[in-house]
Amino acid sequence: MNDIITNIQEKNLNTLLKIHLSGNGEEIFEYNLPFPHSYNRIDDNNYSIEYRLKGVFWTKKSVEYLNDIILRFHLSMNISLVETKVIKTKKEALDLKYFKELKSLSSVVKTPESEKYKDSVFWGIKLYVESFLQKNNTNFMPYETIFSFAKTHYIDHVDHLSTLKAKAKSIWNYYNEKGWKPQLVYIKKNKEEVMATRLKHIEDLAKQKKLKTKILIESAIKFLATENKKITNKEIAKFTNLHINTLTKYKDHIKDLKAKYVKK
Repeated sequence: MNDIITNIQEKNLNTLLKIHLSGNGEEIFEYNLPFPHSYNRIDDNNYSIEYRLKGVFWTKKSVEYLNDIILRFHLSMNISLVETKVIKTKKEALDLKYFKELKSLSSVVKTPESEKYKDSVFWGIKLYVESFLQKNNTNFMPYETIFSFAKTHYIDHVDHLSTLKAKAKSIWNYYNEKGWKPQLVYIKKNKEEVMATRLKHIEDLAKQKKLKTKILIESAIKFLATENKKITNKEIAKFTNLHINTLTKYKDHIKDLKAKYVKK
């Protein structure tokens, strides 16, 4: 810990989270986790994963945050080992927010197990395909490769070989239709994409503000008309707390509302 504090100013320090767990990989899909930076099949029923986490955790608050995520892994999956260590790397790392869909103490009792992910053979094969695509950076995977993996690892988990063939073919068809794009991805946005997202957010806020203003104006005109009061920008401003200059931008809207609510 002292080494961490001493070197905290050093660049490119991150935390490696390594987990050994039992299962076939459906757990990763069920909790919508990003694909691990490392995935290794230990045997038919166990595998290990690694995530590179942004930064190091040495303050009381950050340690509690990391421990909460580790607890969530334990609550959500059958974990046999968890290790963390500080690493120096320039490679892509993840924020802890990407693991928030894991069960928390408050939800673990209330959340029933999903029936969707009971077919562990299917999800185990699918996680292998994800690993193959991302490790080899390829846009295609032969059906024979998928079926060979399924037969090697899961032949004793099904009643008939045809069942494995069907599962492998189903997964092959899924990725073939999707252009062999991995499903579990963490995409690091470039500067242009970040700016585009911010601009979109600003545009959305502006639209919401405009809609809210229109609703306020309509409620004012409806009230003034019901009370047979004179409908002027001054009266509308008094009712809505909107500035007179703002109301001039909505003159056409006000005109339409007067025609709608004022009795002739």
